[in-house]
Amino acid sequence: MGKIQVLDTKLANMIAAGEVVERPSSVLKELVENSIDAHSKNVSVYVYDAGRKKIVIEDDGDGMDRDDALTSLKRHATSKISSSFDLFRIKTLGFRGEALPSIASVSKMKITTSTGVGVGTELIVINEEATVNDAPLRKGTVVEVEELFYNTPARLKFLKTDYTENANNIEVMSRIAMAHPEVSIKFYIDDKKQFATTGRGDLLEVIANIYGYQSAKSMVPFSFEAVDFKVTGFLGKPDIAKASRYYTITLLNGRNVYMPKVQKAITDAYSDFIPPSKYPFVVLNFEVDFALVDVNVHPAKREVRFSKEEELRLALLEHIPGALRPKTIFDEIEIKKDRIVKEEIEHVSLFDENELNNASQGNVVVKFKELEVKENIVPEDLFEDEEIANVKKEDLHDEKITEISEEVKKETRKVSPIKPLAQLNKTYIIGEDYDNSQGGFYLIDQHAAMERINYEYFSRLYAGKITTMQPLFPEVIHLRPSDVKLFTEDIREMLKAIGLEFEPFGLNTYKVVTIPTWIRKDDEKEYIDELLEMALHEDKLDTFKLQKHAIATMACKASLKANMNCTMEEAKVMLDRLFNCENPHNCPHGRPIIIKFSKYELEKLFKRTGV
Repeated sequence: MGKIQVLDTKLANMIAAGEVVERPSSVLKELVENSIDAHSKNVSVYVYDAGRKKIVIEDDGDGMDRDDALTSLKRHATSKISSSFDLFRIKTLGFRGEALPSIASVSKMKITTSTGVGVGTELIVINEEATVNDAPLRKGTVVEVEELFYNTPARLKFLKTDYTENANNIEVMSRIAMAHPEVSIKFYIDDKKQFATTGRGDLLEVIANIYGYQSAKSMVPFSFEAVDFKVTGFLGKPDIAKASRYYTITLLNGRNVYMPKVQKAITDAYSDFIPPSKYPFVVLNFEVDFALVDVNVHPAKREVRFSKEEELRLALLEHIPGALRPKTIFDEIEIKKDRIVKEEIEHVSLFDENELNNASQGNVVVKFKELEVKENIVPEDLFEDEEIANVKKEDLHDEKITEISEEVKKETRKVSPIKPLAQLNKTYIIGEDYDNSQGGFYLIDQHAAMERINYEYFSRLYAGKITTMQPLFPEVIHLRPSDVKLFTEDIREMLKAIGLEFEPFGLNTYKVVTIPTWIRKDDEKEYIDELLEMALHEDKLDTFKLQKHAIATMACKASLKANMNCTMEEAKVMLDRLFNCENPHNCPHGRPIIIKFSKYELEKLFKRTGV
């Protein structure tokens, strides 16, 4: 007799349940999605003992007649697809017909359902044996799941504490509610309401119900549309960034999914606004042609494949920063018309000449002139531009210098409404409103401010200029054999785009042919190693991120440092330049630049509230 045999239905269902039903939150997801597919407008969910004891899902959807109710307990029985063509244009949340039989195989289940016509049906399912009874005609379905994993003790033992399992339950229900704001969802744990949505289709209202009013206040509406997709939702402001990436919520055609490229693009798009240790709080829904999406790649449908994911990634990198920029701390201050001047200064880099020459920092800078500065007015001739190289001319000898330059347009600029008062600890500028109408004061990080100014300036230059030179002393890079395989032509082209060019120089060795002219001689090796390591080993690296890192490094080295003197005249010009930046809130690494202390906060500290 042969050894290979066909498994009986019960055992096959229990095996399938291992993929579909991992924990109580899996039951919630599958059953609530079934309710939504059944066109329910109201869904109530009850969880007891973290789902171990009992789970109840009650909806007002289409319901089932008796034949459909019995058929739904069979594996791969579904009303949602009928051909291979349907499989590649899935418009419903469920489609495999696995959820009910899988759940029934590891629990004691009762289904009460009716289409509102004829006699309602009650099915009591134990050990996959169904007892059929008549039931009331209430249209919709109620599914009760008791003693989950009672017959699979290893799976029951695998469950975490009630606290952890309930956290998972809340997370799953929250994401379903945000994916479907048009459905009223009420969620209870041990008869205590966790949240309730109205079903009015207002996503911001759902966010407020789940995460609180203060979080909802800090969300920025976001939308854009392309040929193949439409994106709508909300972006959290930088001040509510989280320590966990689980607040980056991506919904695809009403389904909560994980899209690695897209979620990384969202994080990268926030890099100007939050530090690397933080993650953005966003809720975005992507509406995509169903034919471009494959949701049949994961047992629990958590991950999907989307054929236009790269185009979507690039679009997010372009659109998200613009949506976060419009409102700045300066907008809270009334700006008088006489504080808008015609500015003809192209760039500011706060150095005295000796410091600049000694450090060899920056290749486009501005020297201060000893001119009288009148209050409220920035003289147009306070600065003069001067091109300098990052090494002395006599040291260049016959080095090859390549410059392709593009003139920066001069434009009308506004003057900052913040008046600098003093420098604190040689690191921070203390300022206040010029007319003091707002009260309170500001602290400005001088290095972070100059980083932002220089970063945006160099970013504009980078669009039309690449300045490179041959190293004075050849730099040779030795790679591990495994890294040589990673050092592809595409990687070398990305590095060349930021001024680093390599050519083979023996076994596992490359010679650096060109470097950016702004690199300090003593920083060459460190800079090359850092960019090379980033290019070889960082996942999903692209030219955008590499260039951003290079420009941020350039801006950092060309900026006024902490523990350096800054006069109030210099601080005034710095604030004016900062005021005209696209993002005056954060340095290129996401750190805050300006912190405001309101009049109310000061009076509260001094117990003057209400006086």
